[in-house]
Amino acid sequence: MVKTLLIAFVAFCCFSAVAQKSSFSPPDYKKIEKAILKKESGTFYPDLMVRYKVHDTTLSPYEYHLLYFGYSFQTGYEPYTHQPFADSLMAIVRKNQISPDKYDLVVKYAEKILDKCPFDMRYLDPLIYVYRMQGKNDLADMLEFKLGRIIETIFTTGDGLTEKTAFHVISVSHEYDLLRALGFGYAGEQSLTRGQCDFLKVETNDYGINGMYFNVSALMKTAGK
Repeated sequence: MVKTLLIAFVAFCCFSAVAQKSSFSPPDYKKIEKAILKKESGTFYPDLMVRYKVHDTTLSPYEYHLLYFGYSFQTGYEPYTHQPFADSLMAIVRKNQISPDKYDLVVKYAEKILDKCPFDMRYLDPLIYVYRMQGKNDLADMLEFKLGRIIETIFTTGDGLTEKTAFHVISVSHEYDLLRALGFGYAGEQSLTRGQCDFLKVETNDYGINGMYFNVSALMKTAGK
């Protein structure tokens, strides 16, 4: 897969900033649901999503918090569904270099996937790369901002080192994206704790970290429907 180092760089910047804070802000789903249902407010979910899809860089961290975690209340939220075009896109980006004749296909596949899964980082990454190669830097900048906000949103919820301070995610794929972003190799062991957290064991590293915790309560809620 083409590795642009974009996710890793953005993640490092976001995590370094958040790590300087002494507390985290796990999502309060009841408050989020209440906020995004208010039709006359600036936090009404459909209005926020319209702004998100046109790459509005004026969306605040709080609005991203509502967008990301509020997505779990939307009818289109299907975290366990395999997306069409995902295999076709990954077959292209797994190569050492995306050839110019594949640029249009990457854009086509990535945009279709992101229309259904608007917060999937692994598909934003190659899309940004291709836009850079095509000279569409303004569009790439907006998507890079979007990617940074998604990562920052997750990082503000915890540090991933304990169940109590687990990163909160709305997709299992985001767990692996964050491991990659933080430079950790997945050691091939995953387990679900009693506290509704996925624990992913990581390969030996310089920090002595055995694994990372991801709170998947949003997914568990969906699975119980």
